[in-house]
Amino acid sequence: MSNSVDPVALDTLVHDCTAFAPFLVDLPERARLGMRAEQEGFPEVVTEILTNQAALGDRAGITKTDIDSLQESNQRIAMIDARLPALKKLVEMMEETRALEDDKRQRLVNAFADSIERRAKATGDKSLLAKYETTRKYRSAIAMKGVKTRSKSAKAAEAEDAETMQG
Repeated sequence: MSNSVDPVALDTLVHDCTAFAPFLVDLPERARLGMRAEQEGFPEVVTEILTNQAALGDRAGITKTDIDSLQESNQRIAMIDARLPALKKLVEMMEETRALEDDKRQRLVNAFADSIERRAKATGDKSLLAKYETTRKYRSAIAMKGVKTRSKSAKAAEAEDAETMQG
């Protein structure tokens, strides 16, 4: 991968981030607390510093090493910014696709449980119910969770209505 800062198309499915390996980090949880982030006007600040460096940098106490470090960070951020939207879009698509596939398999398992119970009833084969007990309990647990959620929502709405009428 080159050090390109050209934006990556949002429909790109292959992302080679090998060039990031020398500086890519995985910070511990909450390590970003207190870190400073770019504010409005930062590009103008960088332009001012770079423009004045040759004539005034030494007098201002800004060394060549400092400027090299700033430019290296600018380059790295530009490389990341060129790829980040496409990577975020890919993560979004992966999460949405996973949710869709999970919904599909949950619905299939539910249909299987229904089919098992219908077959057991139609054929009188009660051993089917025992052999698929876990599947049937799982389907029922999902249904019971939905009932609980709807019940909680209804109670919360009733409480809100009562509070509104009193106030």
